[in-house]
Amino acid sequence: MNNAQMIPCDVLYKPDDERYAESIRQFQGCPTLAVTKGGRIYLGWYSGGVCEPHMENYNLLVYSDDRGQTWSEPLLVIPSSKERWVHALDIQLYIDPADRLHVCWVQNNTCPAPENPPPRTPGKPLAVREGWMFFDFVHSEWEIICDDPDAAEPAFTQPRYVYPGFLRCKPTFLSSGDWLLFNYDQIDSRYACSLTSDGGESYERIYGAEKLETYFDEGMAYERLDGSIRMFARTSLGELAESISYDGGRTWSEARLSGIDAANSRFYVQRLPSGRVMLILNDDRTTRRNMSVLLSEDDGVTWKYKKCLDTREAISYPDAAVHDGVIYLSYDRGRNDIREILFARFTEADIMENREIAVKIVSKPSC
Repeated sequence: MNNAQMIPCDVLYKPDDERYAESIRQFQGCPTLAVTKGGRIYLGWYSGGVCEPHMENYNLLVYSDDRGQTWSEPLLVIPSSKERWVHALDIQLYIDPADRLHVCWVQNNTCPAPENPPPRTPGKPLAVREGWMFFDFVHSEWEIICDDPDAAEPAFTQPRYVYPGFLRCKPTFLSSGDWLLFNYDQIDSRYACSLTSDGGESYERIYGAEKLETYFDEGMAYERLDGSIRMFARTSLGELAESISYDGGRTWSEARLSGIDAANSRFYVQRLPSGRVMLILNDDRTTRRNMSVLLSEDDGVTWKYKKCLDTREAISYPDAAVHDGVIYLSYDRGRNDIREILFARFTEADIMENREIAVKIVSKPSC
């Protein structure tokens, strides 16, 4: 095992360090949110440094107890470790069936850049930033868990290494009780996921179909009414890829284009309590614009309802959660220049009846 797998980056609770102040953040994006049984909204994102990847990158977590009207100061920060040569990136939140909050993040090994670093080869994972070389794309996923995320003072477990791979979307909780987490493997040619049958205590690593053209292949799935699992995956081809499993996620069909237009970015899909399937994505084949919510009433065969919430460019990475009939959404805008973390709440009826939906700024540095 290596540093990224053996040593967790520090988790700093209620940090008062000015290095993490909103006013000085020069980069931020890739938000994720989760809503507890009691209605508290947790929102996390990735910041620090001037870009991604960068050794000043860190993950942060805030929360709201008033449906997103106001937000706390950071409850915790997980910074990269120059001393251990470990890069911390890409927080991901989810609530499991036992109502526990999982705070996940990725760690990569880094090293000081040599005097003459090797040139980057197209399609190869290598970046050099301000004296550091980011060469390791065998990602390591870590997590902390809060058993009572509605508590006045939420308490978390110690960090634990969970599995290899890069988790950038919420799990799919199957009717069998199994969980499927699409923690992708960036350097393998096949789509990957992890399966747990014991509530996250242990995981089986599964490799499925050969990938369609992509470099960041975030995947997410929903269980269809016949029990099969439909996975979508990001591509650089202007559409989502799809692959189907008929045995609980253990084997997968050959990947193909889904016919659903999507920019080269993360998306979100979920079966709602109503039975409809919701898909949120950049409704454009080439550009990160037109953040849109699609609803299907026929198990994802067609998408009868579609509403565009935001037509601007440089918007990306939707993540969502549902609580008491309300859908909560986060996404980012202009990670390196505008630096907005955005938030909206709406209902299925708002989408179906084409009502106006307000998008609010949660965070926007003043620098």
